[in-house]
Amino acid sequence: MWQQWRKVSNYLQSVNTYRDISPDLSIRHQVNQALRQHRRPLSREAWCDTCQQATQSQPSTLLFVYRVLEVYSGIEFNLVRPDDRLVDDLQFPLVCWFDWSVNFCDDVINQFGVDISDCFDETRLETLADLIVFLDTCLSSRSSAAD
Repeated sequence: MWQQWRKVSNYLQSVNTYRDISPDLSIRHQVNQALRQHRRPLSREAWCDTCQQATQSQPSTLLFVYRVLEVYSGIEFNLVRPDDRLVDDLQFPLVCWFDWSVNFCDDVINQFGVDISDCFDETRLETLADLIVFLDTCLSSRSSAAD
């Protein structure tokens, strides 16, 4: 009897934990709706051009950021702009899985062969442009050090 109760208790705790760490789909929907109301979608190329003008970053960095952040967040990234704030505007802590930053570091290693996990702190990056510049700087400095 005690083991059955413990199994039920563990199950309920798992359900609560899962809810706490999973994306909030209603907020994700609200963010996408708000972006759709005020912006026109950009092609991937136009989005990269807009971000490149704002950040002077490499095209490979921009395409990577576009692809992975759209997957992590579920936000329509063709509506996102460089000055959008990750927390205040895009609600990243709520629309992404809780460990998106770990996945981001892993994906950077897989894509570029550079480990940024020792210096990446998403709480210190206010806007999308800040994240792009941070990543591009890391990639540039690490590739320069390797030469």
